[in-house]
Amino acid sequence: MHIEEFKKIPLIEKKKLTSQFKIKSYKRHLEYMIKEEIPQKDVHEVLKHFFLSSNIISEKTKASISKIIYNPEDRIIIMVTKSGKQIIWNREKLVKEYGWFFFVSETDKTKKSEKKKEQKKEKKGEEVTISKDLFEYDELSIIIKQKRNMRSLYHTREYFQYFKLMKSQNITQTDFEKVIKDIFYNNTLIPEKEKKSIRKIIYYEKERVIVIKSLNADIMYEHLESLVKKYGWYFYITGVAVGESDISLAIDKIEKRWDETYFQNISLISDETNKNDIRVTIYPIILKPNHNAHILGLGKLNILIDCGFTPPNEETEEEGDFHYITEYLDDLPQLLEEELKNSSHEDAEASNKYGSDSIANPYSTSKPSIDAIFLSHSHYDHISGLKELIKHYPDIPILCSRITLDLYLLRDSNFLKQESQSEIEEEEYRKIVSNVIYVENGTKVDFKEKECYLSFYHAGHMPGALMILAKVKDFRFLYTGDYTYYDITPFAGTKRFLGQISKPIDYLLIDGTCAMDDYGDINETFHSLILFLEQKAEYEDNVLIGADPSSLAITFMLIFWRYFRKLQLRKNFKKRPNIYVDMMVKKNIQVINTRYKYIYGPISKLIRDKANPFNSIKFRWFGVDDLEFLRNKNNIIISHPPDISYGIIRNIINVIGRNPHNLVYLAGSVHEEPGLSLVSGAEEIEFSETWKAPFRALLINTFVPQLKIILHSDKKQLTKMIENLEPKEVCFFHQSAKNLFEVVEYVKELGVEKVSLPQKRKLLILN
Repeated sequence: MHIEEFKKIPLIEKKKLTSQFKIKSYKRHLEYMIKEEIPQKDVHEVLKHFFLSSNIISEKTKASISKIIYNPEDRIIIMVTKSGKQIIWNREKLVKEYGWFFFVSETDKTKKSEKKKEQKKEKKGEEVTISKDLFEYDELSIIIKQKRNMRSLYHTREYFQYFKLMKSQNITQTDFEKVIKDIFYNNTLIPEKEKKSIRKIIYYEKERVIVIKSLNADIMYEHLESLVKKYGWYFYITGVAVGESDISLAIDKIEKRWDETYFQNISLISDETNKNDIRVTIYPIILKPNHNAHILGLGKLNILIDCGFTPPNEETEEEGDFHYITEYLDDLPQLLEEELKNSSHEDAEASNKYGSDSIANPYSTSKPSIDAIFLSHSHYDHISGLKELIKHYPDIPILCSRITLDLYLLRDSNFLKQESQSEIEEEEYRKIVSNVIYVENGTKVDFKEKECYLSFYHAGHMPGALMILAKVKDFRFLYTGDYTYYDITPFAGTKRFLGQISKPIDYLLIDGTCAMDDYGDINETFHSLILFLEQKAEYEDNVLIGADPSSLAITFMLIFWRYFRKLQLRKNFKKRPNIYVDMMVKKNIQVINTRYKYIYGPISKLIRDKANPFNSIKFRWFGVDDLEFLRNKNNIIISHPPDISYGIIRNIINVIGRNPHNLVYLAGSVHEEPGLSLVSGAEEIEFSETWKAPFRALLINTFVPQLKIILHSDKKQLTKMIENLEPKEVCFFHQSAKNLFEVVEYVKELGVEKVSLPQKRKLLILN
C-alpha cells in the first residue's frame, strides 16, 4: 500500500465503546496483554507500520479497509472491512506485535448506536449530528460535521447582528462545500498559517452558522464581516478542545489496592485499653514556612498529615527529615507518658493509664507505626517527602483527592519525559498510585468504633485541596491545610462547605501563613489588576504574569478571559488580547478538564454543559520552541514560577522586561532570585554569571505594592473561619512562632478559649 492510500483512510477516536465490541476473544487477549506486559504502542505508529511495513496481513486485505475506529483505554482498533477474515486469523500475532486487540466489522457499528442516540435527542429538540466527513487539505484531515438544532452557545449578540445584516442585504447563502473549498484554496485574506491551524468545522445550514475550531484565527476574525458578505454565513470562531489529561488516564489504568471502606474493620484501641478513652494527639514534625508535616494520633493509629519533608541529598550526604518519623515511633510510648505527667490531664486516674507498666498503654503489645498518610494538596511544601516515604512504607494507604494525585505526578514524576504517555513507567509512582484511597469533598471514612471517623471537605486554595476532620467519640479535630474562605474563580472556597461540619471544633489546626495580613476585597484586587491589563490592551502592549501553574495561573486565565469577552460582546471592545499560557499550565488544565466533576465552582458546570472556556480561541499554548508570538503585540502571557527562578519564563521576561511599555506582575509568594531582586527594585535581571538583562517594564509589585493576590487566607478570612467553626482551641502551622504572637492575641479577642503556638517535635494530648 502507498502512503497516499493509507492517508485517505478515515481514522476516528472513540472515547467510549459499547459492550458489543468486548467479545470473549477480546477479554481473553486483554488478559494476555496485561499478564505478559505487552506494551501498547502509539496508535499512529501501529497503523503506519501495519499498512506500510508489516507482512502479517496481505495488501488486498489492507486495501479493503474503509475506516478505522480506535479506543486507547480499551486497547481496541476496529477495522471496517468486508474482507477481514485474515485479520481475525492473525489476531494473536497482531496483539503481540502492537499491544492492541483488532476487531473486524463489515459496517461501522458505532454509527448505528449513535443514530439511535441522535433520534432520541431530536425528539427532545436537542442538537443532533446529521453527517460527518473529512476534508483533506495539504497534510491535514479536518473533521467536518453537519448539525441541526443549534445550541444556545452560538446565539451571540454578534451572530444576531450578522444574521440581520444577511437578511437586510439579501446576501445569498453559498453552498457549504463551495465555501470551504474557496476558503482553503482561493481566499487570500486568510493566511496559510491560519488555514493550517483549523482542526474542526461544524455547520448549521438553517441558522447559517459555520463554527471554525482553530488554534489561531486572528486575521480571519478581523475579516469576519467581509466573509459574511461574501459567503452568506456567519463564522463563529473558537478554539480547539483542550483535551483530556494523559496522566489522569494513565493513573486510572492502575488498579487501586483499597477504597474508603479500608478502615471499617480497623480499631483505634487495643484489646486492653478502656474503650471509652481514645487518645487524640498531635506531633508537629516539620514547621518550616516551606515544609509541613504533622502526625495525628488516634488511639493506636498514627496518620501522617502532609509530608513536606526535605528529602535526603546524596551529593551533600544530608539525611533530610525522614529520620524524625523513626525517632517519633521509637519514643512514642515515653512521649505519651511524659506528656500525661506534665499536662492538665495529670491526676491519679490519668497517671495510671499510661504509666510504664500500665495495661492501658496502646503500644504495650506492638510497636507504633505510621498507618496512613493524608495529603491535603499537591503543592511541594506539603508533599515533597512522599516518594521517600513510599520506599520505607511500601504498603501504606494514602488518602488524597484525585486531582491532588494527578497534579503531584504531573509535577514530580518523569511522566512528561516518557516517549509514550499511555502508562506510568516509574515503579515508585505506580506504587504510590496503587496505594491511594480516593477521598473527595463529603467523603466519610469510618473506623471500627462507633462515632469515630474521618471526613473531608473542600479547602479552596487550589484544585483538589481538602481539609480533614477527625471525630473520636465527642472530640473533633480539624486540619485545614492551606485554605481560602472565599470563592476565587473558578474554585470554591471553604465558605460553601463549613455548614457541613458539626460544631464546635475542639482543636483547630489552621494555616497561619498570612494570618495577620489584610488583602482587602479579593474582587476589588482583581478589578484593579484588570484595569492595568485593559489599559495595556488599548495601547497593544504586552503583559507577563508569573504564577503557580496549578492554581493562580488558571484563576488568572479564566478571570481575564471572562472580563475581556464581556467587554467585546457588550461594549464592542476591538482590542481583546490573546492569553498565552505555557504547556505546564495547559497540562494542569487538562487534569481539571478530565476531573471536572470533582471541582467545586462554576467551571465544573461550564465543562459539563459543553461551554468550556478553556477551548476559547483566545487561549494559546506555547512551548520552549514556540516563542514567535513574543514579536506580536497585545498579549497576556501567563507562565511559571512567580519568582522566575527557572524554566521558560526566563526566556519570556528577557524579551518582555526590556520594553518600558510592557507590564509584569509576579503573583503569589516570591522566595527565589531573580524575583526577589526585582520586587526589591532591581533594574537588571541576573539569571546567571553570563546571562543578564535590563529590566525596564512596569512591575506592579513595586508600582502598587498593596496589590497582592496570594492563595493563603488573610486576617479577614481567618476571622470568618473562627466564627463559623467555633473552635475551643486553635493552633497554627505554616508560620514560625515568632511571627504569630499578634495572631494569638487577636484570636483570643474573638472568644477562643485557648490559642497555642506550634511546638516542633513536641507531643500534645488534645483530649
